[in-house]
Order: sequence, then C-alpha cells, then structure tokens
Amino acid sequence: MLDAPDKSQVAFRHWVRRLVTGAAELKAFDAGEIDAVMDRDSGIAVLMPEAQSALHDSNRIALSALDALPGEVCVLDANGVVVMTNKAWRLASMAHERVGLDARAGENIFEACRDVPESERKYAAEIAEGLRQVLTRGRESMSCKYDCRASRTRRQCTFTIAAVTGSGPVNALVTREWSGEPPAAKKTRSPSQRRMSKSALLVQAGAKNRLLASLPAADYARMVSGFEPVKLSYGEVLYEPGDPMDAVYFPDNCLVSLLTLVEGHRALEVGLVGREGMIGARLALGAATSSVRALVQGTGTAMRMSSPRFLKEFRRSPALQRTLFQFTDTLMIQISQTAACNRFHLVEARLARWLLMTAERMASVDFHLTHEFLADMLGVRREGVTVAASALQRRNLIRYRRGDITILDTRGLEATSCSCYRYVQSQGAARMNGG
Repeated sequence: MLDAPDKSQVAFRHWVRRLVTGAAELKAFDAGEIDAVMDRDSGIAVLMPEAQSALHDSNRIALSALDALPGEVCVLDANGVVVMTNKAWRLASMAHERVGLDARAGENIFEACRDVPESERKYAAEIAEGLRQVLTRGRESMSCKYDCRASRTRRQCTFTIAAVTGSGPVNALVTREWSGEPPAAKKTRSPSQRRMSKSALLVQAGAKNRLLASLPAADYARMVSGFEPVKLSYGEVLYEPGDPMDAVYFPDNCLVSLLTLVEGHRALEVGLVGREGMIGARLALGAATSSVRALVQGTGTAMRMSSPRFLKEFRRSPALQRTLFQFTDTLMIQISQTAACNRFHLVEARLARWLLMTAERMASVDFHLTHEFLADMLGVRREGVTVAASALQRRNLIRYRRGDITILDTRGLEATSCSCYRYVQSQGAARMNGG
C-alpha cells in the first residue's frame, strides 16, 4: 500500500499551482515537469520540494568533483568566506602547517590576510585587493606569488583567483600551487634517445586527444612508450564504483559517460568525456578506486596507460599537472551544470544539449544511441526520449532511425538546446586558453 502524500506538501503544491499561468504551463506543472514557479508579485522563484532536494544533491556532487581535482582549490562566497575546500587543499594545509595564507571552511579569507605575520603582509594585501576586484566584477581573474617567510622552511606558492559568475552575487574560485622541485641537472642524450624523441614528436603531431596534444614535446616524449592503443566498444564498462583503476584512458574518437548509481542499480549521467580529456583523473589525488561507472557510449579508439606509469609521469611533469587540472576543473563545471540541468530544463532542450556535446567530443555528427541508453543518460523514461527525439526530427534538426542519429542542423540544435550547453562550452574554451 502506498503512503498517503504529506498534507503539508499537498497544500504547498496547491498554493504554488495558483501562480502558474497558461494552459501548457499548467499541464506541465500537473505532470511534475516544472520544478520552480515565479511569483509575479514578489519576483521570487518558488522551488518545489523535489527541486530543493536536487539542489542539495548537486552540492554534494560539486564537492565530490572538487575532491577529484589534483590541485588545491577552495570556493569563496561574495563576502570572502570559504564555502568549501577540496581534499588536496586540506591535505596541504596539514602538511604545510597551515602556512601560505591558509583558510578553512567557514573562515573569512580577508580576515586571514590581516592575521598573517608582518613579513608576509605585502603578499596578503595584494591577494586581498585582487580578491576585492574579482568579487566586485572589476576583473575576471588574478594571479600572484606568495612568499611564506614565517615558516620554518621558507616556501613559495602562487594563488590564482577567478570569478564564478551567475545570476546572483559573484563567488570566487581560489587555487594554490606550491613551487616545484629545482630542475635536475641537464643530461646529454644519446643518438638513439634523440631519434626516439623525433619519433615521439611525429606521433604527438597526429595525436587526436587534445589533452595529450597540448603537452610540451619533452613531456610527451617521456610518456609515449607507456601508451597502448586500444579499441573501446559501445556498452563496455571501464570502471564500476569501487573498482580499482588499474589504467587510465585518453580517448581519441570514442566517448565515455560517467554515471552515478542510485540504490545500487539506477544510473544517471553526470559527466561526458571524449577527446578533450581522460578517464581516471582521481588517481592524481591518490584515490585507487573509481567513484562512478565509466561506460563507453561511442565506439572508437583511445590510448591506455597503466596507473603506476601514469602516476610516475604525473608527479614529474608540472605541465601534465596543470593540463589535467584545467580539464578536471572544466569537468567539475560540467558535472555541476548537468545536475541542475537534469532538474530544471525540459527533456527536448536537454536532449539537444546532450547530442551537441556528443558530436563535439566524437568529432562526428553521426553516432548510434538507443532509446534505452538515452533515457539512462537523461534520467527520463523511454517515452520521454521518443517524444523529444520526434520533435527534433520534425523540425529537421536530426535524423533518428533505429538508434542511428545524424545531426542535420547544428545551429538549429544549438538554438533549441538549453543555456547549459553554451555555458559549459564557453567555460571549457576559456580554460583551454588559460582563462
């Protein structure tokens, strides 16, 4: 026997229903497809209980994504209060005895700047001023050096502060990077080593994976002997939650979905990775197991590297660390945006967004996807996928037959998609350009 609905929730829904105008909107509200309603008198958006719960869940997803980043990151609110810090930041705080303008969740970074030792105040003042400019929209980002002179062993680090803008107040994302080890003495290379480096350059020039193609030639030359070309097939599972990550994958022209499991069997896509990134980034933080299901949704090739070899290359290459940080930062934005998109946007717009992201990562407008697979990706019933796909097909935006999809009008599909696609795309481009 089903439990009776909570009387307070029924009353709340009845009160919110009176705010809905228009027959189509009222029909969507009664079907449970609307999660927020605008009160025209107050101008305030009223969230339904399910949407409030989803926002809470998305915050947990965002924190998990932060913890997956290899660099040290903290998030500030509009007043400079630390909202959250990732695992790398917290571990560094303990290892470095809280030097380097350290702040924990709930602390105000402006107060931390005032409390630093006299020898570090000029550095702290520069950071405080830069943060004020970022939070007041005076600049998009800033970066400055910090000399920790008060520590027992003198250390240096670099702070980078970037605005995180939205419809409300500006928040800020702060990263902290400690100076690396002094460069090793230059070694004379043998003729065979020089020939191998030239071969590596030729291979890198043809690399389809953008993350690998962006690395300095010397770093790529060291890594190339550890790569194994593999074919990844549609439906293949690379990791399940809790599985050891024995290898990492750099996709060439395949596509991998990152799915979170609910109650052990229901799956919802939270991320999508193709030629712009890699699978297995959590290894960089010392995590040995996967937190998601990594499912191949587009057949193609990838470069595989064993986990021990990857960690060795990661530790010795600051360039790989920076590139991986940029990718995981973009992935975190995608994960957070997807969590909100799955709750607040209609299925047709979400499907358009998802098809565009797939085409972009596979470098192809043709791919094979079943109704069942799309339903899992979008978190809807198969019937919902049928309705949305049929609507896009009637407008000649796509052709869809027996799982074979062809995008016919990319610009039209972009106009149909929700704003999440353009936002994630712009954020990814900004980070690739060093923004």
